[in-house]
Amino acid sequence: LDLRHLAPAPQSVSRVCVCMSSTAELAYTLEGVAQGMREDGRARLDLRHLAIECSIFAHTCGSARVTLGNTEAIVGVVAELSEPESDAPDAGRISVSVGAAGNLALPDYGGTDAVTFLEAALAPLYSHKALGPALRPLCISRGAQCWELRVHAQLISCDGCPLDALALGVRAALQSTRVPRMTAVGGGEGGPPPSGGAPLDLDLDESLDESLPFDASGVPLFLTVSNLGPHLVADCSAAERRAAGSALSLGLNAAGEVCAVRGGGGCGVHLALAADMLQTARLLCAALLEAVADATAAALRDAQMRGHPYAESGAYGFLA
Repeated sequence: LDLRHLAPAPQSVSRVCVCMSSTAELAYTLEGVAQGMREDGRARLDLRHLAIECSIFAHTCGSARVTLGNTEAIVGVVAELSEPESDAPDAGRISVSVGAAGNLALPDYGGTDAVTFLEAALAPLYSHKALGPALRPLCISRGAQCWELRVHAQLISCDGCPLDALALGVRAALQSTRVPRMTAVGGGEGGPPPSGGAPLDLDLDESLDESLPFDASGVPLFLTVSNLGPHLVADCSAAERRAAGSALSLGLNAAGEVCAVRGGGGCGVHLALAADMLQTARLLCAALLEAVADATAAALRDAQMRGHPYAESGAYGFLA
């Protein structure tokens, strides 16, 4: 199943937010932030409401729907046989693609096509360097065969920080992912390939009870921090992003380690400000990861009550 058909045809121009704010609107946004009362009632470092649904598609290995405020993303995962990367012969692979409707207003990333920017920003979060232990169970035969989890994330709506919502959606979809158990006959699971260039003989176990769940507990998340005047603000809305001077999206794992960094907002970030942004993002991300783990666990329990993976889900049907 190729999830790329969810994405629209490539566009010849970059898709960016073209909405303009008047001077009065910008002043209103900045004054609200200065008073600690944003337009939607949040404090400066409050995140918007997060909702997660898992296992919404019956014909994928894993799937999820995430809403973060008014930003919504749907993510699907399919598993394909592939070859391990040369620098990680004992691990599987994860590749991520992003889609968005041509008329969807996305942030301006310095002239770079927004979808291209989002795909490049997400890629380091799922590399062998970031997820080494979690990728090893995807290896079938060392250096010869592995599972590649192909993830497609489709933005349905966008209001401010699509990168954060996409990372949340990919993590939730991976947490619901199960792949068939497959062994290399003669070499064993994770064993060396046959010598002499002989074809690899694979044994596939089609039993759902024997399928392998993917451990996404170590998958990092993105958290975007912006400065509006002298104040730092988390999870900006689209209107707030237009008033922001700069933005920094930090990919952080549960240990607080930085796995990826992306700038935004059209302005450079001073080193002192970047340090403050990093410290703020670490504090917020620790609480976010805990909340996401609880929400994903609840979503998976709901999926099991619907009969997943033994019965088809009825939540969405356009991939059925």
